[in-house]
Amino acid sequence: MSSRDYKKYQSGFLTMEVLLAMAVMIFAVSAAVLMCFGGQFFTADAAQNSEALDLAQRMLWCQRDLALNDFRLVNATSTQEGIFNAKVEVSPHSFFVKKVNASVDFNIGNRPQKVELETLIADYNNTAGNDTCDSNLTGDWKNPQIKKVIDFSKFAEVDWDKISDLDAYKGKLYISINDTATSTDPVFFILDIIDLENPLLLQKGGANIKKSNSLTVNDAFIYLAGKSSVNQLQIANNNGLLIASLELGNINNGDCEKSATAIFHKNNYIYLGLERDNNCSEFNIIDVGDINNPSLISGFEIGAKVNDVYIKGDYAYLATADSARELIILNIADPLAPTLVASYDLLPDQTNWGYGKSVQIIGNRIYLGRTYIANSPEFYLLNHGQSSIDMLGNYSEDGDPFSVNDLLVRDDLAFVLAGSASQGGSLRILDIFNPTNAVEQKMVGLPGQAGGIGGVALDCEGNYLYVASIDGAGKSYISIITAQ
Repeated sequence: MSSRDYKKYQSGFLTMEVLLAMAVMIFAVSAAVLMCFGGQFFTADAAQNSEALDLAQRMLWCQRDLALNDFRLVNATSTQEGIFNAKVEVSPHSFFVKKVNASVDFNIGNRPQKVELETLIADYNNTAGNDTCDSNLTGDWKNPQIKKVIDFSKFAEVDWDKISDLDAYKGKLYISINDTATSTDPVFFILDIIDLENPLLLQKGGANIKKSNSLTVNDAFIYLAGKSSVNQLQIANNNGLLIASLELGNINNGDCEKSATAIFHKNNYIYLGLERDNNCSEFNIIDVGDINNPSLISGFEIGAKVNDVYIKGDYAYLATADSARELIILNIADPLAPTLVASYDLLPDQTNWGYGKSVQIIGNRIYLGRTYIANSPEFYLLNHGQSSIDMLGNYSEDGDPFSVNDLLVRDDLAFVLAGSASQGGSLRILDIFNPTNAVEQKMVGLPGQAGGIGGVALDCEGNYLYVASIDGAGKSYISIITAQ
């Protein structure tokens, strides 16, 4: 190669090196710029994601805290904090276990972001008792549907068996009867409700079980408040076979005169309310730890009929026929010695009218229904403080007299079962999100002729309500109600 050609070659090579070096430098500068701004985006994203994650964790912790107070307070909710839209979704995992999902959505520079956390929360402390109703509302409960109305004679095979109470529990519906046309009519029923809309009869009668005014069940046993002055408590196994009964007496070995009216089971104790009894306490605590030998361990004199009993924590809440103490709260931390905590007088007072009829407790809030009284509400929302009862709000339907024969609460809705001799029965659905202003969202009429007792008993399994009613002719019905 000539000297001239070599110099041309060397010059071209140097030019290429310069171009390559410039390209590398451009790439390096571009990368540095991208890293700089990308780092800023990454830092911003990391900070926002950390805040969102912290918010999701706090929402789950809040749900766990609510569950320790009352498992039925674990429900769907939503909130907004700055740029974060947060929500909690709750769905049933199994009986007494809920799946809880906390999600937080936000935007950074028109770039949508989302974080999610999920956990299971169980009712380890049995705060919901044996309540298998899904407290988390699903569907349009402001416009529920009656899926089926069952003429109870389909199961009883007689027309005049009167339902006194029902309890839906883990795929079965247990039904008690307190009045029959003849002494040989069945007084106890078990229905299969695995198919929630199509109950099937599993058993009727129950070996040696007598009429009862109320009942409650758990996994192994059925407890009935007997309509009898001889056996106020009846205990059957979950197949309906009577295994024990108890006749109540007083400390001087005198027999009680009246029948049982209300019953609640918790742990190894039965809490039993009676009609007004001259010989015995109207509230009784019974040890059923030895299921074959139940024993009365204490009582508390009310001086009036106990219409309903609800146990929550260390307290017994009694809806009574005492016109000056429609609600009574007892401390039962020591079951051998219940003590009075507080009572509440629902004004106005009037003999034979306006008694405490039904009661349910969710968290620290008391929901109380009373029998009809003119010019006064029938449904009350109260708060149980340390040693006081504070009024939060109430509800009344002017011009439409009714008694609140039963009630249950699911999240921000109260389901009030009304009975009226003039209007028949109805289920009233109230929005109680603002307790000072309860608003009726829907009234669902119950079947049968007007008059009679109307609605008599109410319970829930999952997202379905089971409502018992009696018409003016004395026939019983079960209405199955849900929302979709």
